[in-house]
Amino acid sequence: MTKSIEPGSIFSVNVSANEKIYGRILFDVDDFLDKSKNKDLKNYFDVFKKCVLIETFGIVSKEFDVSYLKNVAVKSSFIPVDTISDGEEWELTNMLIPVSVGYITFPEVLRFVDGKIYFCVGEVSIPTSFDEVFRDQSGVYPSFGSGYWEIVATLDYAGRKDLIEDEDDLMECYFKDSDLRESPELRKEIYDGINEDPGMSYEQLALKHGFNLNKKME
Repeated sequence: MTKSIEPGSIFSVNVSANEKIYGRILFDVDDFLDKSKNKDLKNYFDVFKKCVLIETFGIVSKEFDVSYLKNVAVKSSFIPVDTISDGEEWELTNMLIPVSVGYITFPEVLRFVDGKIYFCVGEVSIPTSFDEVFRDQSGVYPSFGSGYWEIVATLDYAGRKDLIEDEDDLMECYFKDSDLRESPELRKEIYDGINEDPGMSYEQLALKHGFNLNKKME
């Protein structure tokens, strides 16, 4: 029987002959787009079609334990759903631990659409007064990879550098180019520019701008 990939699904990644790291699927972009009537492509979900948002846990072990949920390594990052469904290095387990809408956060980026720079996070897209030069200097765009950096970041967080094949891959900030949350000073400057509170949760910000993820996830 094929295992179902859905929010709350726990997955594992083989990192040695008998050790794994674990993570959880937080959000399925295609499922959301199918349910959503919002066609405003100024947000970034069109970039992340066929992707899921995941978190990983900073423990390396043979088996998963629910206590790992308290030890988040990668908070939220997009990867192609095929990375997990191919079932080679990454494998879907039989465990499902539901995710509340209030728990979900999304990467924050700048995006150029129709001649204007937008601050984008999840469904929210806010026009800014920044120009392309500023965006290029900040270098933070909606992007995703194969899941490799999520593995490296998790192993580093877990103190298992011995399982990272290339020492040159070690970084201080693994998602600096794809998430403003990795650059606090730049993030504050942008939030000041759009007159928003950086301490607001994603759910609060979305509701303020007329988006309700709860209704879309029903």
